[in-house]
Formats: sequence, structure tokens, C-alpha cells
Amino acid sequence: MRLTELTGQGGCSAKIAQADLVEILAGIASPPGGDLLVSAETRDDAAIYRISDEIALVVTTDFFPPPVDDPRAYGAIATANALSDIYAMGGTPLLLLNLVGFDLANLEGSILRQILEGGAEVARAAQCAVAGGHSIRTSEPLFGCAVVGRVDPSRMVSNTGAQADDLVFLTKPLGTGVVLNAHKLQEVTNLVLAAAIDSMRQLNRAAAEAMVLAKASAATDVTGFGLLGHLHNLANASGVRVRVRSSDLPLLPGARQLAGDGHVPGGTRRNLELARTVTRIASAVPPDLLLLACDAQTSGGLLITVAKAGAAQLTELLPSAVLIGEVLAADADQPTLELV
Repeated sequence: MRLTELTGQGGCSAKIAQADLVEILAGIASPPGGDLLVSAETRDDAAIYRISDEIALVVTTDFFPPPVDDPRAYGAIATANALSDIYAMGGTPLLLLNLVGFDLANLEGSILRQILEGGAEVARAAQCAVAGGHSIRTSEPLFGCAVVGRVDPSRMVSNTGAQADDLVFLTKPLGTGVVLNAHKLQEVTNLVLAAAIDSMRQLNRAAAEAMVLAKASAATDVTGFGLLGHLHNLANASGVRVRVRSSDLPLLPGARQLAGDGHVPGGTRRNLELARTVTRIASAVPPDLLLLACDAQTSGGLLITVAKAGAAQLTELLPSAVLIGEVLAADADQPTLELV
């Protein structure tokens, strides 16, 4: 049995659409205030709660159905994806709790153990303790983590600080959504799939360390809502506009071909619907690059804004960071985003 045959959509493509969540979640989360420095109000990646002047807790959770068939890779990808929320805030992960949904009546326990082992391997690389977890019986496998990290409140990074004239960088290539969609249909080469898995397993720790040293003004990670969806949240939270150059977007090997061939997951299509309402899309933007700008990423990179004075330091510390656009002043007569 292939794990991806047990689910309709795997990885972060399984997320509920961003537009649907806006209405559903309205008024539920506590607003920031007092020691709650960051809440869900600005749709940031994690909550931050101050313990002292020097220490704040960073708390998040993330889980999804299997995006790949290899159980160990599934565990590794899901864990790296959950840890990414901590890194996006400039934090350091401390411990995690595994979240498991599994059907032992129809799947061998050895498969679940491999999933957990893959996750533990990534947690060790992040120097993050695996402190337990919770499991339930489900017909569709689910795996992820609740993670607690720490950050100095004076050095934390949120999605609210982007300023006009900042530069916008992306630290991982796009395209995991289309690659995973093709993988589910067994229409992707081993080399293309391996490159995507390597990218998804990669921790965003080095990117977080680099952006803190370069004094990033804002950041978010790019996952299920796609590049434009997460950038829209950042721009709204910061009260700015952002221009992205489609020709500068870094792409995974084979991703553009797969997008052109129609390997587009449901999450990407939902992201595209929202993007068309908040983005001025230049007529010259190729359709496949537009899709990839909306592609539902699993364990994607960090999207970082930094003043021009810090850009050279960021790229020196993190050569994988790619300049993809710039931050513009807010304009009530213009859409939040531009894709040119």
C-alpha cells in the first residue's frame, strides 16, 4: 500500500483554504497584549509569549496527511515543516510533541515507527527534544508536531515589520506542490522527487540565524497558502505593498514542466483564486510561473524582508537566499501585491 493512496491531498496542500478560515476564525483567538506578544490576529506563523525581559516562548503546531510514500521521509518532512514556524519567528526550538493519526488495523506498526524515526532524526539535527505526543485511530494517516521554542523578545521576527524600500528574499525554491501531485500519480522521475524531498527535509535553522543577524524587518515561512498567500498576510500585517518578479522566483528541478503539464494540486488552485483578488498580475507573467507563485508548499523556505543595508549581510550568511522583489509603500488605490 502506498501511503499517498490513503489520502485525497497530502502535505500542506491539505490545508483549509485561507479565504474560508478568515470568516471561521474571526474573533476566536485572543488579541495580543500584555505578555502575549504575537497571537493569531496577524496570521503569523507561531504565538509568542513573554516569560521575562530576555526570554519568550514560541509555540506552534502543524500536521498533515502523507505527501510521500516513504514513511521515514514523511516523518522527516512533517517535523521539519513544524519546526519551520519556530525559525520563522527568529526562535530556537526546544522540544516537540508528536501528533499521530494512524490505522493499526490495516497498516503495520512498523510503518508508524519509521514515520516517528524520520521525525526524530530531524529533531536531533535541530537539537530539539522529542518529549512525547498523542495518537488517535484514523482511517487516513496524519503526522506532525506541537513545538515549543524560545526567543529573545528584543530579537524576535514577526510578519508585521516590513517597511517600504525593504528587499524581499526567498530561501528555498518553489514547486513542492506540483512535484508531490505528480508523485501521487506516479508521473514524476526519481531525480525530481529526490530534489523535492531533500528541500522539504532541510531545516530553516540557517535561514533563521542569518535573518536575525541581518536584522530582518519581517519574515514568514512559505507553506500551504503558497508564496503569494503568505506574502499577502505579511503585507497586510505590515501595512505595505509588495512587488514580486516572477522571473526571479527560484524553482525546484522539473517544477515548471510539471506545472505546465497540469500537475496542480487542489491547494494550489484555491491559492490562485485568492491571489487573483489581491494581486495585480502583469499580462507578461507566464501561466506556469503564476501557478508556482501560488503553489501549496510543504516545508518551504523563509520569506524575509530586510532593509537594503542588511541585504548584503543576509546573502553573505545565506547564499541560498534569492532576491525576488521589494516592499512598496501602502496605497489604498492599489492591490496589496504585484506580480510582474
